Amino acid sequence: MKSAKSLIVLTGKTTSGKDTVASKLQQKFPNLKKILTTTSRPPRNSETNGIDYDFLSEDKFKQKITEGDFIEHVEYGGNLYGTQKCQIANNLGHDLIWRIDPSRAGKVREFIKDSFDQSRADDLLKRIVVIYLTVSDEVVLERLKKRGISQAEINHRMQEDKLFWEQYQDNYDFVIENIPGKLKETVDKIVKILENHIL
Repeated sequence: MKSAKSLIVLTGKTTSGKDTVASKLQQKFPNLKKILTTTSRPPRNSETNGIDYDFLSEDKFKQKITEGDFIEHVEYGGNLYGTQKCQIANNLGHDLIWRIDPSRAGKVREFIKDSFDQSRADDLLKRIVVIYLTVSDEVVLERLKKRGISQAEINHRMQEDKLFWEQYQDNYDFVIENIPGKLKETVDKIVKILENHIL
């Protein structure tokens, strides 16, 4: 059996800069491979299949759920999102970064136990580190307003953040505040964590 390398789970509050930080980490560690999220939503103009997401039709996505291909999946905003087992199983010789939302990140160890045989799951569990990015509520509010999101949706997202934090905070290994204008400092903190723990 191939031995897994590090499995970095990056999560955090809405608008906390998860994608930006993940991108910076991949620049810092060129061998760090992104675990692609599969989605049933259509690609945006700037997105490329196989790079940004794995895009599937809703029917194909549901078929793969039935066939047991997903580690986890969720419906959000009328679209399906999930992680296929092959994204991990086919990349066990690589350091991996898995960018998912806080509710799924909070249960990631359960997902691994439920999706792989015991020896492989045990191997993966030794290599997981879950990093939660946070920003102040004021920053979240400002960023969501700039995106033109309705007040009702803003309230929903902020309430959801609070709920997920209360539910899963004990399952996050490290919590880092991504202060606006201090991206380099945020990335440097994560790099130090990774170098000390797994990479």
